[in-house]
Amino acid sequence: MTSPGLLLLGFLPLLLLLVPWLVEPYALWDPAVLNVREGAEGRTTRWCNMGWWKETEDFSEAAESLAKKLLELASDAGYEGGGSVLVVHLSQPNPPSNLHALTSLASDTQSSKSLVQSEHPKTASAVQYFTYSAEFRPGKDVGHPLDPMRGFLGEQSSQRFFNTDEDEDEDLLPHQENQPPTTGPPPYDLVYILDSAYHYPPSLSTFLSSLRPVLRETGLIVYTDILPPFNLPLWQAYILSYLLSVPTPNLADRPASLGAYKAELEGQGWVDVVVEDWTEGVLPGLSDNLRKRGGAWSLVGSVLNRATGAGWRFVGVRARKGTQGTPRVA
Repeated sequence: MTSPGLLLLGFLPLLLLLVPWLVEPYALWDPAVLNVREGAEGRTTRWCNMGWWKETEDFSEAAESLAKKLLELASDAGYEGGGSVLVVHLSQPNPPSNLHALTSLASDTQSSKSLVQSEHPKTASAVQYFTYSAEFRPGKDVGHPLDPMRGFLGEQSSQRFFNTDEDEDEDLLPHQENQPPTTGPPPYDLVYILDSAYHYPPSLSTFLSSLRPVLRETGLIVYTDILPPFNLPLWQAYILSYLLSVPTPNLADRPASLGAYKAELEGQGWVDVVVEDWTEGVLPGLSDNLRKRGGAWSLVGSVLNRATGAGWRFVGVRARKGTQGTPRVA
């Protein structure tokens, strides 16, 4: 028999869409709704991730902490540059000389440009902005940062805007050595993906494979992922796929354990793989924060709490490209 928690989870995306309309009709998932602080002065942050709640009950602080925690995961493997979403990234003691920022929303691109110009007007980092879906489509996405031929064709900043509801926060960090633009963009040292990788079509593993051509041999990927219970019924996976805009393979064809997750990435050719369970620092705190907001937010928080109890997990992942260009055969 299907547990009530899993049944409720099937309606979570619908609730997430309805709640902001109940709170404020024009604030459909506007990050300012979640980041607003009573009596706070200065700029309202626009964090929009699930947060790391170990030492705070404030949404903005938790969201910034999760961004920094993912950066620490890269730093633990020897990455020496900055590496969070833009302002946090540029605030690092050793920011990279080049930073490529990718989002699917044109409004996010514009607000990010304005924010960087305001907060870091004299930054020495060369920041480039890209408005695309994360998935690179050969022959269509001219100038996409994940196009291995970008630069060889002379397209340095050509962009195409897409109407999509995906909100993808991804930092692409090039190697810091200067290389002639006529030979293509320098390989990336780090691809950083916060709270969005599970949305990427046609599947997460396919998307990760598309990163290999643009990573240096020692380059890293770090990202967060959400794992459903291993026994999630297929019909629920289909419903959630439709409502959440998550490809079905990212729900129905997932590893049964963290060890299996690690082995799967290693089988695809990745090395130095680390998969950490961050569930306890993320989901309960977000659930509590939403419930304390009252009203319909409280219902969303309760459903999220049930989902956690039903076995949903939030993980942090790090992997290195390594010297092997082809997947390992078991």
